Amino acid sequence: MHVSTEDGPTYGTMQYSQTASLGPKEVALTFDDGPNPDNTLRILDILDRHCIKATFFMVGYYAGKHPELVREVAARGHVIGTHTWLHPNSLRQLSPVQAQREIRRGFEAVETALASAPTEDRRRLAPFFRFPGLNDSAALIHWLGERHVATFSCEFGADDWKPIGSAEIRRRAIRNIASVGRGILILHDTKPRTADMLSSFIMTMREQGYSFVQLAAEPTSAARAATAPNGILGAAERSVADAQQAVTATEPSLEPDPVLR
Repeated sequence: MHVSTEDGPTYGTMQYSQTASLGPKEVALTFDDGPNPDNTLRILDILDRHCIKATFFMVGYYAGKHPELVREVAARGHVIGTHTWLHPNSLRQLSPVQAQREIRRGFEAVETALASAPTEDRRRLAPFFRFPGLNDSAALIHWLGERHVATFSCEFGADDWKPIGSAEIRRRAIRNIASVGRGILILHDTKPRTADMLSSFIMTMREQGYSFVQLAAEPTSAARAATAPNGILGAAERSVADAQQAVTATEPSLEPDPVLR
């Protein structure tokens, strides 16, 4: 389903007043923190088997390390949003300049990874952003909105970032979805236990009458974001210094210190 990004709306009633216009028993699958060489392909294969398209919110550092996985996600028809460059647990703790740079570099890394992909696949990058740990900032949401980038939260998660087993992740996902009835689900394609439970979870949800829909941007969204003053998408190639930092940067920590997750 297409969602608007004009003027940077927010989606997901866990935090915001509105969400995507999902029908009863419709669930949008989203995956954070990848791409991951151990798990992303497993998840893509499972989604293929069940004919489901999802939305992936990628960490720029990993997109830079594994550009072939970024291209594979796009080639299989999934939408790509971003999740900062180094996944700081809270952008609120950074200066505005540092936080904005984190967001910009996340988008630039995915754009760079997709630069050699076919045009149709490059269009899979949407002006979609999710705050690490869902630790948002009103000022940054406004800054994103001025650049026509939508901010995504969710209706429910499954706690797959916690040290719990795949059966418990599956149970929590099903329980949390049932409590709301429709909405955006956050999972993580960095977690093998998420891949372990995914096929069974999908089958159970379908047996219970649920269907899966993909969050995608309206066709003009990317162009609007790219032509916004001081926009984020369609940025010029990174500088030599940035490219060097992409090679030497410290590995991001994906262990959350969340307020909401």
